[in-house]
Amino acid sequence: MGEKDAAKQRLVDVTIKMICEGKKPSEITVADITKKAEVGNGMVNYHFQSKDNLIRVAVKKVMSCARKLLAEKMKAKENLPAHERLVLILKECMDFIAKNSEVAKIAILDNLENNEGESHLLSNEELYQNCLKELYEEDTYKRSVKNYLMASYLNYIFLKAESIEKEIGFNFYNKDQRDKAIDNLVSDLIINDKYDCK
Repeated sequence: MGEKDAAKQRLVDVTIKMICEGKKPSEITVADITKKAEVGNGMVNYHFQSKDNLIRVAVKKVMSCARKLLAEKMKAKENLPAHERLVLILKECMDFIAKNSEVAKIAILDNLENNEGESHLLSNEELYQNCLKELYEEDTYKRSVKNYLMASYLNYIFLKAESIEKEIGFNFYNKDQRDKAIDNLVSDLIINDKYDCK
């Protein structure tokens, strides 16, 4: 790896560390990043064109690593029924989001803003999609609607966590409450499947 590539990697690594420590993008300055990465300020623009692009690259790397860890964790669960695997996947994802809220906010908002063909962060997660395919087989319309409904619910209770807690007392950051919400979501939306999507 050349010096320029090494500098680029250090910029990404430092940015990931700062975000994972809970710093909001608005609190992170180019000067903070370059000082910790031990490179000149111009290197951010040289490699990424802007601080925002650097943050996006860092977040995508974190999300990619999280997906790999999820796949590893789910290997031992591959023989469970699809609805049970779905619950486990959703709980793992919400645990990640609760522990990495700044990363998750950036990823979700970037996803919504850029409309990259994915309805939410799990849209390209193969394990998640396989569960939905098993549950809805050839009914792609119903599978898509359930996917959007779950995405809306999970994104909303995370992004509006503070307001929801004030209004009804549901604390997204309490694992027991979060797990129960996911159990209820899958039970109502998938297992009891009393909703006609068409």
